Amino acid sequence: MFHVKHWRPGRVTGVLLAANATVFLLQTAQGPAGQEWIVRYGLIPAVLVQGERFSIPGAPTPYALTLLSSSFLHGNLGHLAVNLAFIAVLGSMVERAVGAWRVAVLWTVAVVLGGAFHVLMNSGSIIPTVGASAGVAGLVGVVTVGGWGGLIAGGLWLSVQIFGVVARAPQLLDPDVAWQAHLAGYAVGVLGGLLVRWEIRRRRSEGPGEAEPPARGVAGSPYNGRGGRHG
Repeated sequence: MFHVKHWRPGRVTGVLLAANATVFLLQTAQGPAGQEWIVRYGLIPAVLVQGERFSIPGAPTPYALTLLSSSFLHGNLGHLAVNLAFIAVLGSMVERAVGAWRVAVLWTVAVVLGGAFHVLMNSGSIIPTVGASAGVAGLVGVVTVGGWGGLIAGGLWLSVQIFGVVARAPQLLDPDVAWQAHLAGYAVGVLGGLLVRWEIRRRRSEGPGEAEPPARGVAGSPYNGRGGRHG
């Protein structure tokens, strides 16, 4: 079981925390001009789908790079704080269990595919999408397949996301939340987590000499071969 008193960020988790916090501080230091970053580097579905009809000075070239750049931008301090908290806790858990490079790949794929799915479902929207939530959702997905405790927590999280997609009512949930991006990021995490478990089991089945944990394990995690629940 993961213990908070033993918390320490891994390399990738630390980079994600520092990068998101630094970008927000730089953006805030610009004052009103910093809000232009959201338009310039945020993900606008209509621009990605119909780029020839729009012109955004200073936007990345190719515009598809905003699938990544948008994940380091946040609308306000509360938005940033929530994502940093999830990254700090879940990122550390997952990185210790499956290794740094797997977390880096998982995060990148979850962010990109999460943004792409959001664009697909909202192709006419001109509202910029920002935030690391798709990557966070990927971490939640990995935790979900890590044990019964993770399955329960992930199931509750997934229920909220599905409700958000179905409801889309201002009086119930924030209509500006990119629920579809969360769901796609979560799916990436679940598939990635299952793939890692299969890989570790395959290596162990090949023999003791070839089986070696991918990273420092989290006690009780099925990812490190010790069995038990991932909490």
